[in-house]
Amino acid sequence: MSGLRTIVIGFGQIADRLRHDARMAEHFCYATHAQVLYDHPGFDWLGVVDPSDAALDAAKDWNVRHIGVDIASVAEAVKPEVAVITAPPGARNEIVHQLPSLKAVMVEKPLGSGDESGEAFVEFCHERNVIMQVNFWRRGDDLYRNLASRSLAEKVGRPQAVFATYGNGLLNNGCHLVDFIRMLMGEVEMVQALDKARLLEGAPIAGDQQVPFALTMASGIIATVQPLDFRRYREVGLDIWGERGRLALYQESLGVFHYPLADTRSLEDEMEIASDQPQILEPTAGTALYNLYDNLAQAIIGQAEILSSASNALKTEQILGAVLASADGGGERRYC
Repeated sequence: MSGLRTIVIGFGQIADRLRHDARMAEHFCYATHAQVLYDHPGFDWLGVVDPSDAALDAAKDWNVRHIGVDIASVAEAVKPEVAVITAPPGARNEIVHQLPSLKAVMVEKPLGSGDESGEAFVEFCHERNVIMQVNFWRRGDDLYRNLASRSLAEKVGRPQAVFATYGNGLLNNGCHLVDFIRMLMGEVEMVQALDKARLLEGAPIAGDQQVPFALTMASGIIATVQPLDFRRYREVGLDIWGERGRLALYQESLGVFHYPLADTRSLEDEMEIASDQPQILEPTAGTALYNLYDNLAQAIIGQAEILSSASNALKTEQILGAVLASADGGGERRYC
């Protein structure tokens, strides 16, 4: 193959195992990094590193040439130009250090935690001229990019009220949600926790917390965000009530509903949102991750700007940090 020599470091859920979820497969033709790398002509997927024997056995399903537990030995065989890093923060600087031929990384969020800050990791990559794409997959979604650029304003006008939900942790789905709000609504100016932060038992990211909070956007719009118990049901949802209509993104962004204005049924000469008459927009989430890789390949040769940049991801993580600081401070407002 003539694609970019690629190595995957960490071959777990998002790298591979989600492909076995039948429900997800109905909506996401590209749910995992492995599925994209196997199909995308811009990448020559040559290596997998993981400490788990089960993960390495799974890598054999993809006919990956070089697999092992030691980064240095696999890297020596692959000489990777691109690294997909799904391993958690804490050793990412060392991973990049062992890949001297690296041109770019695709990484999972959060960028930093524990003994390694996100800022340090981003700076480490910058010093080595390594391009970074962060997997906030909604930034690669064609429908959402269209909404962000123009059609949200066309459909609903200026937002008046925004409501949102997340679960399974602030650093987990809360991170995706805040980034999505920023993508559609612009920058966050101020945050305020609406209760104490609570440690989430059994969180996908160890030590993660949940807290209700409000985001005040630079435009003055306030988005109110509530956490849900995913043991009951899942939802990462966003509901935007504008001056000319309403847009709701439910079923973890797979259900996209536009509600136009209509004559109100309770009073003459007034208008209402036709909340019982949605116009369903066709979701494009299934190819969003592929699009991020497409964008990364183009950015490496200088033909595109990164869609989900390191600086953008850091801004989202700084907002989350401000939310937790507000919670620690009894709900005081924090400027971002």
